[in-house]
Amino acid sequence: MTSLRIPNPGLLLAALLMLAGPSGVRAASEPELQQEWQPTTLSEATLAKVNQGVEAYQKCLNDETRAHYQDKDDSRRVTDLILRNCESRLTAITSAFDAEKVPGAISDRYVRSKRSRAAQQVVRVVMQAQAARYSETHP
Repeated sequence: MTSLRIPNPGLLLAALLMLAGPSGVRAASEPELQQEWQPTTLSEATLAKVNQGVEAYQKCLNDETRAHYQDKDDSRRVTDLILRNCESRLTAITSAFDAEKVPGAISDRYVRSKRSRAAQQVVRVVMQAQAARYSETHP
């Protein structure tokens, strides 16, 4: 009788588990999750207020970035300054969600995502400006 040698048993186990797919076994008390897309229940007026708040925030970021574009401080500090100066514009978004009784966790997540994306954009612009200044002075 010849023995079959498996080079990597862990890899074989992982492959078998992937082929088997999800087990479909669920605890009896676990409810079935609804996987169907549901449209928003926010009113058009609320959506308009949120969009106005986002536009005001973006305009503030653009204006502040232009004002601090040539700052010679660390790019992270300049970005923090710009974001801090525009932070008050985000309250319009939060208040629009609060008026519509959107759960705080959802509105906080939305505002955090807007701020995070703004931070990425602003730091990119500030770093590009600093790199351009450096390349001019250090050929």
